[in-house]
Amino acid sequence: MASVLEKRERKKFLDDTIPLIPTITTHRMEVAGKQSHAAYVVRVQRGQNPEDSWEVSHRYNNFYALYQTLQVSNIPLDIPSKKMFGNTDRQFLNDRQQGLQKFLDQVMAAPVLRRHFEVKKFLDPTNYSLSFHEDALRNASMFFRSEPTWSVVEPLKDIGWRIRKQYYVIASKTDHRLPKHMLSWCEPGPDSSLGEKEMEACFRVMTDLRHPYILSPVLANYTGGGMMIVRELMPSGSLRDTIYGQRFQGSVLQKYGQPARSRALSLPDIAKYGRQVLEALVFLSEKGFPLGQVHAGNVLLDRGTCKLVDIENSLVGVPSLHRHHLIDIRRIHSHEAETVYSFGHMLYEMCMGQELKTATLDSVPESLPAGVVPILQRVLTSNGIKDNFPSLSNLLDDVFFSTVSLPPTGGKPLMKVSSKLKEVLKEHISKMELRLHEEQKKVSQLKRLSKAQESLMSEEEKRKRRKLRKKQLSLQETSEPESYPTTKALPRQNTIGTSGVTASTAVRSKANSAPPPASQSSSTQPAASTTSSTAKTKKSSATPKAPPPPTATPPAPQVDRPPPTEKRGALLGSIEGFTKGKLKKVKTKDRSAPKV
Repeated sequence: MASVLEKRERKKFLDDTIPLIPTITTHRMEVAGKQSHAAYVVRVQRGQNPEDSWEVSHRYNNFYALYQTLQVSNIPLDIPSKKMFGNTDRQFLNDRQQGLQKFLDQVMAAPVLRRHFEVKKFLDPTNYSLSFHEDALRNASMFFRSEPTWSVVEPLKDIGWRIRKQYYVIASKTDHRLPKHMLSWCEPGPDSSLGEKEMEACFRVMTDLRHPYILSPVLANYTGGGMMIVRELMPSGSLRDTIYGQRFQGSVLQKYGQPARSRALSLPDIAKYGRQVLEALVFLSEKGFPLGQVHAGNVLLDRGTCKLVDIENSLVGVPSLHRHHLIDIRRIHSHEAETVYSFGHMLYEMCMGQELKTATLDSVPESLPAGVVPILQRVLTSNGIKDNFPSLSNLLDDVFFSTVSLPPTGGKPLMKVSSKLKEVLKEHISKMELRLHEEQKKVSQLKRLSKAQESLMSEEEKRKRRKLRKKQLSLQETSEPESYPTTKALPRQNTIGTSGVTASTAVRSKANSAPPPASQSSSTQPAASTTSSTAKTKKSSATPKAPPPPTATPPAPQVDRPPPTEKRGALLGSIEGFTKGKLKKVKTKDRSAPKV
């Protein structure tokens, strides 16, 4: 039972924003019953950590089923065609493997596709095999038990990008004149650190919140399993629905894939909507409340007025839409800077009619309005993030937004946050920032390691290392006889000395000074003892006459050795400079005789 609970906890706190990187490594034949089929082994890596990887095996039919599911997005995808006969040929399987890899690359290049549940389930069936919709409906039924006046009108499946967040349209049973509401259920995320009491206090603040550009929840409830929020339903949908010309009830693939009615907003609307969102964000920041995770899907439109929603996402600890980009940008490490960066992506989407697929805006499109270009250069370009990154107040004071005249609102914004709750929220924000900083540091280390391995494995580096190794060997061979002379390198008759006559020459001259004995059979053998000289003389008379003694060999030429240096070592220099005459005479006293 404990293993099951641990498994569920691991799934609950998984960061769904980290992209999966699939690579088809090989194909193999598998047998099922009496039939065999080809299966393709896909190695999947989560993010940039090579240790967080696994393998899954899929048949061609599984790839084709995924292809048909994603066709509703209208994004062009290529997949190898089916073949009835000869589909087990080696060359055919190799060609099909390359075609399937191209298909996976196209899927992962489209943000709306790589975030979808079906793609996650195809690549990671262990963590995405559960039915999140049924799980959410089971938890929503508990709400209807405590609130019997509400009933479910219809479920809104797949209307948002979050996999672990489900939506339902609900209505009042007693008063049909009341407008319809939307109920959302969301599981906690990896940044969840608040307890139930702290969450209940935050929800009371949210329900009492009054601001013209924030849509407060009507009801809010939190348990250990997740968060339930009820808000008024906005039939016009979100800002993203307006950009793509879609209704809010449609599937996320159908709405935001590649619709034909996608268009950029007018410049006055961009300035007005941006000003309204910034007003809401600055208000929350001044109150010490965690900022909502800003993107075009979290901004609803109500008769031309923006309403910021889902400000509770930071409380429950779910990651933001652009977190996988923030991991690669170490300059953005605070909660407010993360919000400014997300606002820049939303501003780009309003101007261009589509999402920015890269982390930074390296080249500014010509179709961007002139008034927006300086803002995006400060928020989204690499140089702007490094040198001139603005705050929320700086953006609000920008000429593009400050010159917008907003209509008068009904009343003064109201939000009561106690000092004790502010301290709790401040600690919660610091924990989120710490986790972001740690992941940025880890990714930076992995990048450096990967870059070092690539440079070591490159052909140019291999050639450089081979040349350097050869050069070191040649230098070692040339310097070894000069720097470290050994006795093997010198002639055998030469030994260390300074008198000019070697030891072997001295021994030979001493032997030549005395006549050799008659019994000596060779010049190298010593003379026999006097006790056995007679016997040996008789014996040698029978043998042939011994050859004459060898003539004295001239002394060997002295080898010119360079003077001792420090490189040869102190030991070698002391040995070469040794002379017998420098030894001190010592008198010994023999005390071995016994004492009487």
